[in-house]
Amino acid sequence: MRIAFIGGGNMAQAIIRGLIKHGHRSEQILVCAPSQKTRSALVKRFNVKVHSDNSAAVAFADIIILAVKPFIVPLVCDELRPALTPLCQQKLLISIAAGLTHASITDKLPQGSKLVCAMPNLPTAIGKGLTGLFVPNQEDRMAFSDADKLMNAVGDTVWLDDESQMSSIVATAGSSPAYFFLFLEAMEKAAIAQGLPPKTASKAVLQSAMGAVSMAIASQENLSTLRHQVTSPKGTTEQAVLAFQHGELDELVARAMDSAARRARELSLG
Repeated sequence: MRIAFIGGGNMAQAIIRGLIKHGHRSEQILVCAPSQKTRSALVKRFNVKVHSDNSAAVAFADIIILAVKPFIVPLVCDELRPALTPLCQQKLLISIAAGLTHASITDKLPQGSKLVCAMPNLPTAIGKGLTGLFVPNQEDRMAFSDADKLMNAVGDTVWLDDESQMSSIVATAGSSPAYFFLFLEAMEKAAIAQGLPPKTASKAVLQSAMGAVSMAIASQENLSTLRHQVTSPKGTTEQAVLAFQHGELDELVARAMDSAARRARELSLG
């Protein structure tokens, strides 16, 4: 498949990196971006094709990924409309613009355009991403299976039954890498304060996190059961867990995720 990105920011680059890492040829990727500096950097970094004119994406690609800031999407749709109108049934568009509804984008596209709304997260850059996908009619999922295939090349996918669930995907997957980085950063700081050299602290924290996640993925047990297996009564782990619980960790996480989901809903309302 030929893939075009309109916009060459962090998420576009994460998906491009993941696609190339998993065998997609760079010459089959086009990035349209207004900045010469951005285009030159993309060529140097990924050896992809670049163009300054967004409408070039229509002529080049089977799949066009809208990877610009939400307020720019209507302008991009206006630019694409003349070239896209006679070809809209042949092209698949994927929007990764946070907060924009499917209807608000299709209203700006030629009638009959094929659009999937997607919310990927940053680990797509290493093929470990999670992307939420939405189309209004569940029957359309098979028709838009190329979107599923593309995002599966850089991680896993989940189809959402209702567009309102997209805000929860933002809170649970889209924003969550930052939560984990924040928690790991706090652990690293504490380990250094306890006397570990910075490199040792970093290695201990990161390797332990990777091991825990790998165990959780491989296990048939739920997360609570796994936690209890590590937590011996009156042991060191129990003391740490009690400290987290006394600090109302569950409530703090719930408030943080509610804040992310609420902001996603606000963005969708403009």
